[in-house]
Amino acid sequence: MTKDNIQAAIETNQPFTIRMADGKEYPVPHADFCFLPPTGNNVVLANENGGVWVLPLRTITGLYYQGAETSA
Repeated sequence: MTKDNIQAAIETNQPFTIRMADGKEYPVPHADFCFLPPTGNNVVLANENGGVWVLPLRTITGLYYQGAETSA
C-alpha cells in the first residue's frame, strides 16, 4: 500500500476500512479520522474514543469501502 492509495481513499470522503497483514481491521468513518504525516511511512488513525493507532504502511494489505464487495 502506498501513501497515494491512502490519500485517494481519504479524498473520497466515504467511510472505509483499513485491513492489515495480520487480519486486523481499522474503520475510518470520516476523512478527519485519518492523517498521513508528510514524512515517514505511517498512517495515523483516530478512533471515536479519543485514542490513536499508528499503522506502518508496509503492513496495510487493503482498503475496503462500506458497501463495496471488492477492495482497493
